[in-house]
Amino acid sequence: MYEDYYFNIEDRDAFLRRIGLKPQEIGPDLESLKKIMYNHHRYVPFDNLDVWDKAAEPSLSIPDLFDKIVNRRRGGYCFEINALLESALRTIGFECYSVGIRITKGRDFLPPVRHRGVVVKTGGKKYFCDAGLGFIFFPEPAGFNEGWVRFGYKAECEDGLCKVFVKKGDGAEEILRFEDRPALPIDFINQNFACSQDPKSGFRTRLSMVIMTPEENRKNLVSSGTVSEAETSVISLKDPDGNLISERTIDNRTELAKALLEEFGVKYDI
Repeated sequence: MYEDYYFNIEDRDAFLRRIGLKPQEIGPDLESLKKIMYNHHRYVPFDNLDVWDKAAEPSLSIPDLFDKIVNRRRGGYCFEINALLESALRTIGFECYSVGIRITKGRDFLPPVRHRGVVVKTGGKKYFCDAGLGFIFFPEPAGFNEGWVRFGYKAECEDGLCKVFVKKGDGAEEILRFEDRPALPIDFINQNFACSQDPKSGFRTRLSMVIMTPEENRKNLVSSGTVSEAETSVISLKDPDGNLISERTIDNRTELAKALLEEFGVKYDI
């Protein structure tokens, strides 16, 4: 029943072309990994449309994810995006595995696992990779205990416990925590179900589309409220430091569908 959760993607080259890369230039090395992570943020949006609009439970089958993200040029949320990313990286030749992650940002307690990331081994080192977190970009692999990357985050790991920090003023804020041990694809079934089917889930009550622009700015579309309640959506553009560059409001579903295509490259019938 769950065999296709474990598949490797069948067309490595199509995946790489989807994220704007030339397949012949990519191999299982750190420079290629950096290109993959950067371009993934540029071409594949964070997208919870199906959950928000249809209360759908996203399929985690690799063939289904390949069809959605590569063939139909959609995005997805973490359980989808990072599942396909892990499968693609394995096909390219990387040694990698998924990890279950707790989102600790803004919390003074340990929440349940509600996020999926990927750990990649290359050149004798481990790197934290994540293409599917809606509220922050990780467009560069973060080497374990190697300090800050250019985009202002780092992964600190000790005795199998890893924490991901972002710069905050002169200090750092922990936003993610995970155990450095491989998770099986089926380990995310319950989390995927909870995030997509709980009526109180933020994925059900708020549409969020996010993508990184060529200038490394953050383009974000938000529709607060459930699909039946939402009358307006806001598209904002912020620089890497979080400063607002521009903002506009969409007040009908026809214009929302148009914005999804023009701003995020996603064709979707609202």
